[in-house]
Amino acid sequence: MKKNSIDNLSEESKEHIRASYATDKPRGVIQKRLAQSYGVSERTVRKWALDLHITGPEALKEAKIMTYDIETSLIRANVWWSGKQYVRHNQLLDETKIISVSWRWLGEEKVHALHWDLKKNCDKKLMVEFLKEYNQADMVIGQNNNSFDNKIINTRAMKFNLDVNVHVKSFDIMREAKRLCRLPSYSMGYMCKYFGVENKLTHEGRVMWEMIQYGTKEERKEYISKMIDYNVGDIVSTEALYIRLRKYMGHKMHFGVLSGKPRYTSPSDGTDDIRLIGATSSATGTITYTMKSNTDGVQFKLNHKWYQEWLCR
Repeated sequence: MKKNSIDNLSEESKEHIRASYATDKPRGVIQKRLAQSYGVSERTVRKWALDLHITGPEALKEAKIMTYDIETSLIRANVWWSGKQYVRHNQLLDETKIISVSWRWLGEEKVHALHWDLKKNCDKKLMVEFLKEYNQADMVIGQNNNSFDNKIINTRAMKFNLDVNVHVKSFDIMREAKRLCRLPSYSMGYMCKYFGVENKLTHEGRVMWEMIQYGTKEERKEYISKMIDYNVGDIVSTEALYIRLRKYMGHKMHFGVLSGKPRYTSPSDGTDDIRLIGATSSATGTITYTMKSNTDGVQFKLNHKWYQEWLCR
């Protein structure tokens, strides 16, 4: 039996390791302290955590990745005439509010949805309920969400003095597509058609918003239901597009490290089943290795230290 095998640890030591990982301290700090306490390397501590199912695939399933989409209200204004013109803030009669929000956790089937108070056209309760979910996310996925959805969520949270995670990692499909591709259009509908994924539902246009905001009680109920159906369809399309393109678009965080695995693992799912695509050098002689996951095709880069760590694992 290996000297540093998990089987050599007492039950008391195993419980101590579990309790250490259960704290809110950074993983690196926990591993360093445990390594010093037991006189082993940090790699051995990471191996113990995997063997005890504290980290690894089981922990990775707990990583919270949210695909979400919002629909916002029309804004009325007092103007002198039709056509193009500058509208000042003191001409506005309304403020931008969230009519509906839908979301789904990656890996789950159910799409969740909320809508504003139909009687008061108020989104405060919606925000209180949605932020309970949004603030749990390790990463959010959306279409143009960096410029729109995320900022609207922050704005409405600030309006009601609610806590919101302004540092949440965000994957914006439109922004990534513009960085990598040259498409005639970056709309959700066009990209779904171009890349061959399920397209979202269509809607009736501006009339949907007008009926929800200014219609009768019956019209509001009818059209809020239609908006939620459209919103839910948007989630399905957005998630499908993300899964279709993520191997090209890179990553915003390292889920392998998040689950206690070494940095040489794939950032998308923590696997060490990876292969070398090629190596390159900077002008100053720094070598970078381009790797590819054999499980989902995601490409990522390693420096020389972590490439050697992978070779010697």
